[in-house]
Amino acid sequence: MIKRLSILLFTIVLLGKSNAQEVDKSIFIKTDQYLEETIDRLKIVGLNYLVLIDNEVVYKRAFGAAHAQLNVPMTIDKSFPVASISKLFSSVALHQLLDIHHRDVNETVEAFLPNRDDLPESWKQLTLAQLLSHTSGIPDQIDYQIYLAPESEQSVIEALKDKPFSAQPGEESKYNATGYLLIRAIIEKLAGQDFESYMKEAFFVKYNLTSAQYGGFKKVISNRVTCYQNRGGKLEMFPLNYSSPMYAGAGLNITIDDLSKWFQFLQNGSILSQKKLQEIWTPVQLNNGEESGFGLGWESYRLQEGYRMVGHGGAGISSFRHYWNEKKNQNITVIVLTNGAYDWKIRPNQINSEIASIILENVKSK
Repeated sequence: MIKRLSILLFTIVLLGKSNAQEVDKSIFIKTDQYLEETIDRLKIVGLNYLVLIDNEVVYKRAFGAAHAQLNVPMTIDKSFPVASISKLFSSVALHQLLDIHHRDVNETVEAFLPNRDDLPESWKQLTLAQLLSHTSGIPDQIDYQIYLAPESEQSVIEALKDKPFSAQPGEESKYNATGYLLIRAIIEKLAGQDFESYMKEAFFVKYNLTSAQYGGFKKVISNRVTCYQNRGGKLEMFPLNYSSPMYAGAGLNITIDDLSKWFQFLQNGSILSQKKLQEIWTPVQLNNGEESGFGLGWESYRLQEGYRMVGHGGAGISSFRHYWNEKKNQNITVIVLTNGAYDWKIRPNQINSEIASIILENVKSK
């Protein structure tokens, strides 16, 4: 039908369908089989995945171990550090605040932070759209070995203020952490409070996302998995370390159920209008007219045969992707959260796309 979109304890939950596309239950036998083979091949420690069709949860399953050293089985209610998937929440929060204050994403940093004399003039002229879409060219802290747990916002600014841009704004799309340091500052300015407490109040409490909270690996997070990576041929713990200056870009911990619940609220128009959501999900154009691969805080691609995809990866070990095709009246979301693997011969985004392909090839349009 379509081309591939580029790929213990078991907990199985299959939920009934009402208004969604017709689902053949054998689809999930196929996706489970694919995942079982992939988990064995890559030696993935633990994995949870969930599928929504027409914004309804139709299937979810847990595989493997939540804590390898303790031989604790993975369960569907485990919390995961979702790393850069956090950017999706920040994008939505920022756009909601912009709507409330009748402001625009094409305004500059200076328009929102006029009294920030510590920021270089070149940074102040960047637009929010450029920061969100990774097209700003602003010096990336990761390039200068300033990772995602800095002591303070000021320490990052001081270290980078004299560094050159990687490209002229709008010239290229290059993944960038520094831009989200500024996004956090702008959210705080518009919200009139610190980022973490605003997100808790406006989203986590309001939408009953009880597992959602920010914090790096040193913070004690209830029911959170341990993450792992391969170092020198041996599996070791993967310390996903984040501090509050970077929480707009990374640092959220959440269960797969709460992550899907938030997206359901987003899709049904409870948080943003459908028109605004389509604006956010439209790929930003570069100066040469080509699409950048990012919308406004979301990865965004036009695929073959009229398919679209938006979402984000997380630390190279997890993947959130939403696919749709208006002509074929198809709308599915696949969330794959893992706590690491021995060998990522194929990446979580590819695994996600393979699951989506299996489903799209077998789901009948309404």
